[in-house]
Amino acid sequence: MTTSVAPRLRRRRVWRWVLGGLAVSFGVLGICVLNAVTLTRDAAALRNTLVRTGDVRPELGIQVSAGPFLLGVVRGVLHFIPDVPTEAHQALEAVRSASVGVYQLKDPIGASVRSELLAAAEALMVRRGWTRAVGVRDGDDTVMVFAPADLSDDGPVRVCVAVCSHREVVVVEARVAPDLLAELVATHGAVLARR
Repeated sequence: MTTSVAPRLRRRRVWRWVLGGLAVSFGVLGICVLNAVTLTRDAAALRNTLVRTGDVRPELGIQVSAGPFLLGVVRGVLHFIPDVPTEAHQALEAVRSASVGVYQLKDPIGASVRSELLAAAEALMVRRGWTRAVGVRDGDDTVMVFAPADLSDDGPVRVCVAVCSHREVVVVEARVAPDLLAELVATHGAVLARR
């Protein structure tokens, strides 16, 4: 009599482990998907500041984040696709992780608002431990590039970029290998100089 109860108890325990494993797997998958379609905290804060300051109503174009694993998969797949420019391979080698958001604007950003955007973005990023490396206004475009205030010489470097054009806002936060990026710029600059 004891022997028939023991196998039933073992089966119940096995089903608990199977169901628990499935629940954990779906939870991890959900977190991975959520991470892939949301911006990093600094990029999201920058986007929110730009939208509030400019008093614009953005429509999501694309919003995606890719970590080292996903970028490694993309690098591997690109090797099997013919006619991919060398610059694309070099750029992907330089990027370690990226979080990109592209937003279409219903109303254009006026020229008077652009200086407010630059000031608000810089104030926010300074509070979050970043410093402005580049800030350019050219016609309908405003480009801001931020780097960490405590920039170290070794390893990948984090950068945060915001581009506001007439009807579009683009926010990017990425970790890049500076040596590979410099090589890409040197190669690409040499190609442009020959043209």
